[in-house]
Amino acid sequence: MQDPKEILRKSKKILLVDWPHPGTPRALLRGGFIVFCYSPNGYTKPELVDEYPQDANQKNIFPPKNKDDGYLVFRPLKSAPDSIDIVNVYRPEEEHEKIINNQVLPLKAKYFWLQPPIRSSNTKSLADRHGLIFIEGVDIAEIATGLSL
Repeated sequence: MQDPKEILRKSKKILLVDWPHPGTPRALLRGGFIVFCYSPNGYTKPELVDEYPQDANQKNIFPPKNKDDGYLVFRPLKSAPDSIDIVNVYRPEEEHEKIINNQVLPLKAKYFWLQPPIRSSNTKSLADRHGLIFIEGVDIAEIATGLSL
């Protein structure tokens, strides 16, 4: 497996397909990454803002964890991003093939990263068949936080 730190260092755009907690997109945004998210409702672009955003759907706003943190806001996008470097997935194995076919390949991602505790040898084989670099067992938010220190 390639070094996850090096992969993150040379990447800019990350798509999160679900995440375990709001700390994941927060850490990536603080690390200077361009972050997109995908759910069955479509694509969003998260951002950190100091003031409560009056123009956003309340379901798409996560309050600050502390006074220096800012509000985490997910803004809906009309379409998918043009391209992505990393797709980070926090979904069960039975969804991985569909994610590869519907998000990873069309967005020209090079890396398929399973967010712990998700693991899958079947998905690794699938990623290999598509020429993707596969990462698992490493929390992307922890790596991003370590890079920004």
